[in-house]
Order: sequence, then C-alpha cells, then structure tokens
Amino acid sequence: MQERMQGTLDNYKDLKLKLGGIVPPGKEFFRNMLFDNLYASLPRDPQAKVQIYNAEILPGGYTNWHCHNGATFFVVLQGEFEAHFEEGILIRGKAGDCYSEPIAKFHRGHNPHPELAYHTIGIAITPPDREHVTNSLTCPWK
Repeated sequence: MQERMQGTLDNYKDLKLKLGGIVPPGKEFFRNMLFDNLYASLPRDPQAKVQIYNAEILPGGYTNWHCHNGATFFVVLQGEFEAHFEEGILIRGKAGDCYSEPIAKFHRGHNPHPELAYHTIGIAITPPDREHVTNSLTCPWK
C-alpha cells in the first residue's frame, strides 16, 4: 500500500509547484521568475482595487461562468487548469505556470485532472468603480 501511494505521489511531481530546494549551491537566495511581462491593461486610477486570493477546483470540477473586470494574474501551485471561452480552450496551465485571463471575456475554469485538485493564487487589479468579477448563471453565448 505504501509503495502504491508513493508511486501515485511520484506521478504528480510535475503537477505540484516546487517551493523549496531551488537555491543553487553556494548561494543564499534565488528568485525563480514566473511571470515578467509588460502589461498594458492595469488600471491607471491610483485607487485601483487589489484582491489576492487562493482558489481550488476539485478533480474534474468547473468554476461558474464569469468574466474579470480588471487585470488578473494566476500562479498555479498544483494540478492542471483549462479556461473555456466561446472560441474554445484559450488558456492552459499546470504547476509552476503563471497566466493572465482577458478582461471582460466570459469563460469558466476547468480542472481536467481526474484525481488531483487544482490550487492557485489569484491576483486581481480592478478599477474602483467595478466589481472584480461578473458572474453568469448560464453560458453567456448560448
């Protein structure tokens, strides 16, 4: 039983973000760059709202239909992720990946893995006159 459990854990090593043991020999600090891009869509208002959260999608699970009303960034800590848009799956991520989702474009997230939960840290930066997210009870384009 113990060997089978270890085998299952080993199968998912590439789906879990390594947070320790990344400092090279002889060094005391190492910054593992995950996302470094120019980003034109940040709100220019000095009173922009910032939301930082962690989220989980269970194996095979989906988020509700929604759109983000400001810039969003995600760091995948564990598992796999797909973002389903009208045009299809436009964003995929797995542990260690960072991605941004488009502003005001309805979609829903999906964890395609049959056994492993998806875990992420989300950062939303939204103009002060908008909610961070707009939800829809149904698929918005059908």
